[in-house]
Amino acid sequence: MLVPSDAKTLPRFSIPVLIAVLGVLILGVASSIYVYQKVDESGRSSVLQRTQTFAAGVPALELERLQGTEEDSGTPEYETIKTYLTVMRSVNADARFLYIIGQREEGLFFYADSEPAESPDYSPPGQIYYEATPAMFAVFADGQRHTEGPDQDRWGLWISGYTPITDDAGNVVALLGMDLPANEYLTDLATYSSLPLLVAVALVCILLILEQTRRKERAYVEQKTEFLSIASHEIRTPLTGIRWAVEGLLKRQNPPLDPKSRVILSLVHESCLGLVGRVNNLLDLSGLEGKTQVLRMESISMRSFLEDIVDSLLLSARQRNVTLHIDVSVSEDLVVTGDRQILHHAFFNLLTNGIKYTHEGTRVSISYAAEQGMHAFSVSDAGDGIAQSEQTTIFTGYHRTREAIRSGQYGTGLGLYLVKKATELHNGSVRVQSTPGNGATFTVRIPSST
Repeated sequence: MLVPSDAKTLPRFSIPVLIAVLGVLILGVASSIYVYQKVDESGRSSVLQRTQTFAAGVPALELERLQGTEEDSGTPEYETIKTYLTVMRSVNADARFLYIIGQREEGLFFYADSEPAESPDYSPPGQIYYEATPAMFAVFADGQRHTEGPDQDRWGLWISGYTPITDDAGNVVALLGMDLPANEYLTDLATYSSLPLLVAVALVCILLILEQTRRKERAYVEQKTEFLSIASHEIRTPLTGIRWAVEGLLKRQNPPLDPKSRVILSLVHESCLGLVGRVNNLLDLSGLEGKTQVLRMESISMRSFLEDIVDSLLLSARQRNVTLHIDVSVSEDLVVTGDRQILHHAFFNLLTNGIKYTHEGTRVSISYAAEQGMHAFSVSDAGDGIAQSEQTTIFTGYHRTREAIRSGQYGTGLGLYLVKKATELHNGSVRVQSTPGNGATFTVRIPSST
C-alpha cells in the first residue's frame, strides 16, 4: 500500500501558513483586549450613571443640616436621607450597599448608609471610615466621579462607584457611593472579551485542518503521479517491443504474409498503437501534474514547431483520409516564448483529437490570431461537434463526449485535460466553440509576454 511520505511525521506547515496563523492569533488577542476595554468602560460608565442618578435624588437641605456626628441619629433630616438610601437599595436589587460619606480632618466619615441599624454592616453617622480608598479621597480632591475594583474586602468582591454631592457654590460636601457584587460584572467581561480570541482560535484550527488536508491531498497526488509514471514506463517498454516486432512482420517481403495473417497483424498493430498512445497520455499527465520546477522557457518558431508535429501525425491522418493544414496566419517569423516540450503536449493532443473525430475526407487546420497581448492558436475540425452541456466537462479529465464514444475511436479522456494543464502552466487558457454537427474549434491562448 502506498503511504504518503509525511504520514508518520508531525505536520510541518509552510511559512505563509504559519504567518497567517500568527496574524489571526495576534488579531484575536488585539480584538479581545479592545473588547475587554470597551466592555469594562461601558460597565464602569453604567455604574457611574447610576450613582449620579442616586446622588441627584439626595435631599440637599437635609444633608446640609446634618453635623456628621452621632447626634444626627434620630433627627428628621437623618431619617429622611436614611429612608431615601434604603428605598433606592430595595428597588435596585444588585446595589449591595449605598452610603453618603463626608470629609473632615480625621478622615472620611459616614453621614448615612442603606443598612438597618441591627445589621453588622451598619455604620452610624459620624463613624470614621478607616478603610477609605484613594479613589474616595480623589472625589473630594478633584470633584470628579470615580470607580474602582473589582476589589476583595472582608465583605466580598465588589466594584464601586463614587459621585460627588456639591452645594450651591459647587463645593464638594459629600460623596454618594455604591457597591455592586463584581461576579456578574467579571463574568460579562470574561465572556465578551474572550469571544474574539475564541473565534481566532477556531479560524486557526480550520486553517490548519485545511492546510493539513491540502498537504495530504498533494502527497497522494504525488504518489499517484509517481505510480502512473512507473507503471506507464513498465507497460510502454513491452508494448514498444511488440509494436516494432509487428511492424517488422508487416514489412516483410520474403516470404510474403498471407492475407489473413496480414489482417490479423494489422489489427494487433492498430491496438498496440492505441495502447501506446494511452500510455503516453498517462506519462504526459504524470509529468504535468508533478511539474513543480521552473518551466524551461525558450523562443519557439511556431511555424516549424507545428510542421514537425504535423509530420509526426501524417500517417494517422492518411489512414483516415484527413488533410492537416497550417494556415498562412502562422507566419514564418511568428515566435512564442514557452516550454517546448509542454507546448508540444498541447498541440499534439489537439491535432490528434482533430484527426480522430473529424469526418473522413475532411481537413483539420490550425490558424493564428493576436488577441490583446495573447497568442491565440485555433485548431478546427469538421466532425460531429460537441454539445453545449459537455463543453466545460471535456477539460476535466477522464471524460469523453457522447459523440466521441459513438465514433468508435479509442480514447482515455485525458487529451484535452493535458491541453488545459499545459496552457495553464504558461498562464494561458483553452476554450472550445462548437455546435453539434458543425465541427469544433479549440483555441489555445498564451500570453505574448510569457
